[in-house]
Amino acid sequence: MSSITIRTATRDDIPEIHAMLGELAEFEKLADQFVGTAEQMELEIFDRAGGPEALVAEDPAGDLVAYAIYFENFSTFLCKRGIYLEDIYVRPAYRKQGIGKRILSKLAEIARLRECGRMEWCVLDWNQNAIDVYEAIGGDVLPDWRIVRLDQTAIADLANKSPESDHG
Repeated sequence: MSSITIRTATRDDIPEIHAMLGELAEFEKLADQFVGTAEQMELEIFDRAGGPEALVAEDPAGDLVAYAIYFENFSTFLCKRGIYLEDIYVRPAYRKQGIGKRILSKLAEIARLRECGRMEWCVLDWNQNAIDVYEAIGGDVLPDWRIVRLDQTAIADLANKSPESDHG
């Protein structure tokens, strides 16, 4: 769909990206976890060094129809930076038009220019449509890896157990 433009997000895009994040949370059945604000998002993307970056897809009328949020990570085995895709979302009315693939292609172009060793992201095991797309573009869905996550409470608990916080 050539009438869709893929570009770097601007501050003005934040409210609409945040609205699409809410749509993604609903789609993934995780709306109860969607607590971040548009203001927090703007701060992280535009005002904190080393923060995430965002791409958007815009239709000819100037409406945002998709986004991707990504950041650089590091592969110790490759000794190279990589790109980690945190989210990619295409609004339902615009799916199956190649927009997601175009965003991934743009992200691959960024990774190539930055001389990254790899691009990585996660996919929910029940989202077969996404898995099919990722495999079609050459992605490997790794069966042996599992995500490990600490929430803010677990981070605080673990930090309190570190020897550096031990005052006794």
